[in-house]
Amino acid sequence: MSQFQKNRFYFSNTVVFTLLVLLSLGAKAERSDNDVVVQSISQEEQNAALKYWTPERMAATQAMQAQAIKMINDDPGNVSESKRVSTPAATEILTAGLLFFRVNGEDSSCTANVVQAATKSVIATAGHCVQSPANEHHERIDHLVFLLNYNHGRWNGRFPVRNIYTVNGWSQQGIDGFDFAFLSVAHNNYGSRPGDLVIQTPIRFAAPATQGTFSLYGYPNAIDEGEHLVKCSERAVFYPDPHGGGPRVRSLPYCRNFSEGASGGPALQNLADGTYQTGNVEGYVDRVGAATFTYWEAAAHGAWDRAQHDQ
Repeated sequence: MSQFQKNRFYFSNTVVFTLLVLLSLGAKAERSDNDVVVQSISQEEQNAALKYWTPERMAATQAMQAQAIKMINDDPGNVSESKRVSTPAATEILTAGLLFFRVNGEDSSCTANVVQAATKSVIATAGHCVQSPANEHHERIDHLVFLLNYNHGRWNGRFPVRNIYTVNGWSQQGIDGFDFAFLSVAHNNYGSRPGDLVIQTPIRFAAPATQGTFSLYGYPNAIDEGEHLVKCSERAVFYPDPHGGGPRVRSLPYCRNFSEGASGGPALQNLADGTYQTGNVEGYVDRVGAATFTYWEAAAHGAWDRAQHDQ
């Protein structure tokens, strides 16, 4: 091989390498909305969360949030106000629970639910309950603890959160259709996982979006201070996503007072072959008394799959 041929060979490889680097940088710059975002919580932080959330603090948090809602909405809030909002039977759903956390040092709560996973340690909730999107005013969310089957200060298991799995569409852009999160939790003090204590909720992705009937479950603070689980059952319709883009958001009408605290609760869809969780509560439209909830598609599947393989 001549010197010219050698030089041309090196030049060609340099060009190829440069193009590959540029393509790689371009790929990183143009991240997909479906890309999974992982946020890990240290063992030290988990221990601090368990110590922080005493029974007294949890009760005070629920009462405080209920009082805040009353101040802006003078509504007594009880399950008899809507024929579609009711208290589920004692054994109807044992997988839901309260997710307690702090937002910029202020105590708060959402709803979460145990979903099927290889590790038996995954719960589903709303993205805004665990993560502040990069394009919005930054809020620090920490001290996350899940109380399985919470009911008036009692629960069947207490689990600190280990890792949070969201997607770029929520983490970076705050798009309503991506307002979901899957959390891997640590064992409780007795070495049990959530899936050891209850039968995990079956889930389905890209189900027929509005087919069949739906039941939303949650702990809305406007109803009995969020001290017990309630549900709203009805047929669903699509709701326009004000941010645009992403999976469509669905809506369940006549869910009066199904607001703060219910976020993250499971949306169970009754299909011909069974009942599955196909989304989570993500908002409430006060003027019409409608609860909005996500539609789990490919993006949700990616986040869930990462979470269920978290060891």
